[in-house]
Amino acid sequence: MNTVELSEPTYELLRRQASQQSATPDHLAEVLLRQHLLPEHAYVEVVERTSGQRAVIKGTNIPVSIIVGYVLIGETPETIVENVMPHLSLAEVYDALSYYFERRAEIDQEIAENSETYGRAYLREHLSDESYKAITGQEP
Repeated sequence: MNTVELSEPTYELLRRQASQQSATPDHLAEVLLRQHLLPEHAYVEVVERTSGQRAVIKGTNIPVSIIVGYVLIGETPETIVENVMPHLSLAEVYDALSYYFERRAEIDQEIAENSETYGRAYLREHLSDESYKAITGQEP
């Protein structure tokens, strides 16, 4: 992990703000730096979920990773808007794709963590053999 040195007054301001938000100074610094260093996206926002942060199209619960998933299976931005999610605009879909290409590793990780393979591996690691078989529909 890389480190950044801050002056005492700046760190104290960061620490107080983080405390008010029930966050750590490191987490708040990461969020603030990302907001200021990465290009803004008019149609994408990062929301806090119980599973962590997720980029979604503003005003919806549609993750950027879902839009990317449709493109990976052969849909185009135009067919997504016309046939799959007609409530989205073409600008929203293109902005989601732009966001993806700027943060590809993060979104690819999210896609991987939401796959069936990952889910089965997670269950296998955290459940007994009997529970795993019951949940996955296998004979006990």
